Amino acid sequence: MRTRLGELLLRAGACTPAAIRDALENQVIFGGRLGTNLLELGAVDEGALARALGQQHGVPALSGEVRLEPEAVAVLRAEVADRCDVVPFLLAGRRLAVLAVDPSDLRVLDEVAFAAGREVHALVAPEARVWALLRRAYGIERQLRGIEVDFDSVRRAAGPARVAPAAPSGTPGSPGSPAADLMTEDDFDAVYGRTGAFALAGAAPARAAGEELPELPEEAILELEPADEVAAPPPEVLAALSGRAGHAPPARLVPAAPARPGPEPSPLDFREAVRFLEGVEERGAIARTVLRHARSRFRRALLLTIQHGAARGWAGMGDGVSADAVRRLRLPLGAPGIVDTVVRTRAHFLGPIPKTEANVLLLKRLGGGVPANALVLPILARGRVVNVFYADAGRGGLVDAGAVGELLILATRISQSYEALLARVR
Repeated sequence: MRTRLGELLLRAGACTPAAIRDALENQVIFGGRLGTNLLELGAVDEGALARALGQQHGVPALSGEVRLEPEAVAVLRAEVADRCDVVPFLLAGRRLAVLAVDPSDLRVLDEVAFAAGREVHALVAPEARVWALLRRAYGIERQLRGIEVDFDSVRRAAGPARVAPAAPSGTPGSPGSPAADLMTEDDFDAVYGRTGAFALAGAAPARAAGEELPELPEEAILELEPADEVAAPPPEVLAALSGRAGHAPPARLVPAAPARPGPEPSPLDFREAVRFLEGVEERGAIARTVLRHARSRFRRALLLTIQHGAARGWAGMGDGVSADAVRRLRLPLGAPGIVDTVVRTRAHFLGPIPKTEANVLLLKRLGGGVPANALVLPILARGRVVNVFYADAGRGGLVDAGAVGELLILATRISQSYEALLARVR
């Protein structure tokens, strides 16, 4: 049986029991691997994490800045590298060394060896480092945090636009505010249509007009410490590439059947949702339960994760809602919009949607269409907002005010479910 990563790190003195506990609590709320959560908390050095991963998997490990051979990258297609969480590293004849998140996964090694037509030698690297290298080698975005929208670029492309504050929490908009401050279908088409897409950029502090932005290393997006020098391949890897056989390509690869979107789960009524939340054992079950209940009252529903100054799409359900589009949703906190308002006030919002770039992007990721109003709720754990729930009745639709009370109760029950899960890892 493989030794658990936390035990290896503690034995090596690489982090404290308190840090492991904090990272496990982060896992409960935000998901992700233990090592990635430790890095995000600044509780472990990347090199120490890599050494522990190498010990856990019984393979060489690399960390820090890594130079990828262009010839190695060229033998593996981007979609295979993306699907398998691997990055080609070195190439020597028929032998290919790759950095992998899980080098013990034989199915992954089979697919990589078959696709590259080479014997594969797998090294392990921290997930954050592999994701940074995927971005550099193939342009594949795997941000660990919510990346921010560069609204300055949007404004330059779209021209001047009026920005209105969100309506006060708990009210159906501001009756006295001018209609021009609320979003219409024409506004949505005009703002999004002129920009084509919203520019994405790493988080940056406010700056004076005309001030040049400093260039940031790739690792800044993942908040990895830049290395002083390029990591050298371990001697055993060089020796393997010069003679020892690696993982040979299979004669025939039977690819896993592509995941097909099945029918949407049946809606849950309020009592069923409350009962399901009482027995959840992981965060995914929380999302499925609240979204299934939402579908009994709304046309579209969305859950966002609030972490490190950004709101990231977590899960969604409803008419025209795409799982991929939800995962690509990133909204910076501090930009005017209904999500930012709910996070700041820690109170719910019910009303027409103000015309801001953040709100336009939110609706775009939900498939477009401006509802007559929307309901947005904060979900708290450990005394802070960790999720935001959004729901509407679709294009031109009006949210049933009778559903608000049930959702407010459900938000409280979700907080209690988080606390129960956290208690198990303390």
